[in-house]
Amino acid sequence: MTFSPKKILHLGLITLLTLPFSGCQKNAEGRKVLQLMPTRDLRLQAEAAYRDQLKEIKLSKDARYQKIIKRITNRITTQAEKMYGEHCRGFNWEVQLIDDDKTVNAYCMPGGKMAIYTGMLKVAQTEAAVAAVMGHEVAHALLKHANERMTQAKGLQIGLALGQVAVKEAEYKDGKYDRYLMAALGLGGQIGLLLPYSRIHESESDRMGLKLSSAAGYEPMEAPRLWERMKAQSKGAPPEFLSTHPDNDRRIRDLTALIPSVQGIYNNSPKYGKGEKL
Repeated sequence: MTFSPKKILHLGLITLLTLPFSGCQKNAEGRKVLQLMPTRDLRLQAEAAYRDQLKEIKLSKDARYQKIIKRITNRITTQAEKMYGEHCRGFNWEVQLIDDDKTVNAYCMPGGKMAIYTGMLKVAQTEAAVAAVMGHEVAHALLKHANERMTQAKGLQIGLALGQVAVKEAEYKDGKYDRYLMAALGLGGQIGLLLPYSRIHESESDRMGLKLSSAAGYEPMEAPRLWERMKAQSKGAPPEFLSTHPDNDRRIRDLTALIPSVQGIYNNSPKYGKGEKL
């Protein structure tokens, strides 16, 4: 069977555009998703990457900070098991505090392997703000965002390969503009598909993370306050449409708007408030 360049390009574009909407399952927040990567394989890869990183980095020996981090993550993961138990199956929770004051970051890998950098503690300033961070990161893992991103990236790769065939077969201007056309396709895929969905993932994790930290007993308002501090220390951030994360101001507004929706959860929690100062 022979396909015309137009049909090949059409097929590539369909692949790119329908991947985000063709999922037949729902994630923990109820959004339809397409997640084609084997869950077990992702967890094994994450476990291996985690162990490799721990061999190369310096772990904090600050006993007080370690105690606080373990306390926060225990409370968050306990609530995750209660609220989203079905999505925690196969998770083996573990957290490490990395001694790096210049890095403002934290993560939770597929399967529950977590780490937070001491640089994040300096910006967070309160135990509750760290809980907001770790709730957000745990939410990424529960929502299987890594699987979704890898599935979308694979779809984009297939779509671009088909697009390349179409461009070459078309022989537009004797191929003089082939590389520019491919660059445009690639940029369109990044800006039109991957970056917007990365921002969707961040906002989705903010919502679930706020529920988790509130249920764990931490004051919900510390989440938008954290991002106010993040905004104050961030400089030269790219425009939102070129970023994987929502704009700081948007994030602060969205989190603040979510406070009433989690107030009941917080009211029924043990209520640790802001926790300890860091």
